[in-house]
Amino acid sequence: MMKNIGKISFKEIKRISPSQFYSMKNCAYKSLLAAAFENKPLLPISPNAYFGTVLHKMLELIANGVVQSENDFNRMFDEQVKAIEKSLQQQGYSFYVPLQKNVRDFGMKKILLKKHLRAVSEQPLKSGGVKYHSEKWFESKDKLIGGKIDLLIENRDETEVVDFKTGAITEDVLDDAGEVFSEVKEGYKEQLKLYAYLYFENMGKFPTHLSLVDLAKQKFTVEFSQSECSAIYEEAKRLLHSTNESIKKGIFAANPTEANCKYCLYRPACSFFLKHIGMDYSFNDVSGLVRNVVRYQNGNVSVFLQNGGKQITVTSFPSEKFDELNDTRNKQLSIYNLRKEATGFVYSATKTTMIYE
Repeated sequence: MMKNIGKISFKEIKRISPSQFYSMKNCAYKSLLAAAFENKPLLPISPNAYFGTVLHKMLELIANGVVQSENDFNRMFDEQVKAIEKSLQQQGYSFYVPLQKNVRDFGMKKILLKKHLRAVSEQPLKSGGVKYHSEKWFESKDKLIGGKIDLLIENRDETEVVDFKTGAITEDVLDDAGEVFSEVKEGYKEQLKLYAYLYFENMGKFPTHLSLVDLAKQKFTVEFSQSECSAIYEEAKRLLHSTNESIKKGIFAANPTEANCKYCLYRPACSFFLKHIGMDYSFNDVSGLVRNVVRYQNGNVSVFLQNGGKQITVTSFPSEKFDELNDTRNKQLSIYNLRKEATGFVYSATKTTMIYE
């Protein structure tokens, strides 16, 4: 249960993927931590995210023609789910197994996914030399930017770059008049524009269309210009260089905000975040000196932390954790993935709660 970070050995990042760029632009230190820990998360992510890898893999298999029938679909879907569940158990995240009981709308998402299979099988045979390429790798000539395009649709005159997303593609934004409208997320736009530039570097021409497709088969078009794609490519290279320079200089910076940190899987190793939650109590993570550990008659265990002038209480640890927690008196602990209670500065442990010394 108790974990320790130890010394962090930073590693140079060799290449940025288009899917990584937007996150890295918002907080490059997160990417450095991910590389230092060999992309092995320090915290469990949402079960929906693990299931998302299953959905994305199935979309790839359908697009490749590996899955052509409903029998193929059911067999491969079960295989993918079991593989993820086995991995979760190996990582110590057995509380997410079975996924079907932990993922919201599991059955509905499977039904929507199956519609992609039907859509492919119901399409008339194409003529005129239309080619489909799934999971095709493209990288820049200097090998600094690279990634796989989910689906390329090519014919004599047009090329469409398609990226599949299993979550929400749009978000609500305000226009200048204060009106709310839906727009494709900025990170997805930049990802596709980077793919467009990589396609240009390899093929000598830009694609004619950039598209995002969600689980419900809705297609969203991303407008672009060649100059935009080139500018984002140059920005990505500068970002990679400056990030690696920070390792050489030993001077790091982070941008601890709710948007950047809330779902970051490397929070336990981030000194900037730990300092931030000493002042900002909006997160479901706390840090402090253990002042007391109490086991009540009902078996529940509570930990009492001191953080500056604040007294923090974390309840609902199981009885068998008492000895381990009691041994941490007068030690600094950071506790992640808690649930806030109605009373101020009172939290309760959840099945995904993790503790770092």
